[in-house]
Amino acid sequence: MTQTGANRYVSVVVDNLIWVFVLVTFIAFSLLSDKFFTPTNIGNILVRIGALGMLVLSQSYTFITGNFDLSVESTVGFTAMLAGLLLVAPADGGWGTQLPVFVVVGIILIVGGFIGLFNGTLITRVGVNNLIVTIAMLFILRGATLGISPGTSISLPAEFNLMGGGPLLRIPVTDIPFWAYIGRGNLVIPISGVFVIIAFLVAFIHTRYTQFGRNMYAIGADSDAARAAGIKVKRTVTLVYLIAGVCAATAGWIAAGRQGTAIPNLGYGQIFVVHAATIIGGISFTGGRGHVLGSFGGVLLWSILDTGLLILQVSPFWIEVSRGLLLLFAIFIDALRVRYQRRVATQLALADTTIGLEDRKLSYES
Repeated sequence: MTQTGANRYVSVVVDNLIWVFVLVTFIAFSLLSDKFFTPTNIGNILVRIGALGMLVLSQSYTFITGNFDLSVESTVGFTAMLAGLLLVAPADGGWGTQLPVFVVVGIILIVGGFIGLFNGTLITRVGVNNLIVTIAMLFILRGATLGISPGTSISLPAEFNLMGGGPLLRIPVTDIPFWAYIGRGNLVIPISGVFVIIAFLVAFIHTRYTQFGRNMYAIGADSDAARAAGIKVKRTVTLVYLIAGVCAATAGWIAAGRQGTAIPNLGYGQIFVVHAATIIGGISFTGGRGHVLGSFGGVLLWSILDTGLLILQVSPFWIEVSRGLLLLFAIFIDALRVRYQRRVATQLALADTTIGLEDRKLSYES
């Protein structure tokens, strides 16, 4: 194997290093506890990846373009609370609209998309720094969530008016309602796990095999060069923020469905967890590198660590320490990955230049 071929092979391994971490961590916890590798616990891991997975997916889109969105954790809480207010009666803390579930789901996804669109517009059209915009939106949504809430959590009812108006078409109390089904329903494996896996597969195809996805990577690698190549940078980035908002609203739906309640502080403190899972999955926050299947590996790793440490009855304080260490580890791995890839890119460029010079020399001699 030539040096160039070896470099390309190692580069592929580096890009997919997350799956080595996932496998090693899974095996380690399986050996440390006989309660870990069980159908029930595997189901718990798949349930855990639901809301977190959608948030990581939202951040993956922004990271690829060299941007980020710190407001997604507040979007989760705001959309979940809005849904609860639209679903339940005034006696239960709602607004009394008691809209059909399908309508409420559509509303919160539109609201999430609008939040992302607003962020993207301010960043690309007005030119406000993305850090300032998304931090401001984080606080705005956090305050708005508390403002519209009844001051406490809203318990979502065990049955819903699915159609709206006229006689109620209800799901029996003994069954899982549609709203909660995506959060804690099962079809052999948890619905939330299935949903997130499908979402990541669709996102992988979208980002790697469509023109829009290729534009995202080009913008993340060099936005000026992408603009010079005719890519509509502002429109692409704005749409990426819209997608991120919809993903965050979906995370709110999953989280509220899993818990059966809409609480004012839903999503608090999740943003750094999301960043850690995204970065350790191979998507660089500087943009233009990594793929969403890697970030899904980051979600799995985080969920496996959380579940494994809980099974081993590790103190919650040390679990927080482990989360911080994982974030530092993610940044460290990303720095090493970027340094290695730059070195390989330089070697490949020199190799191509050398080959070109040799071809030119042979042509001249002939």
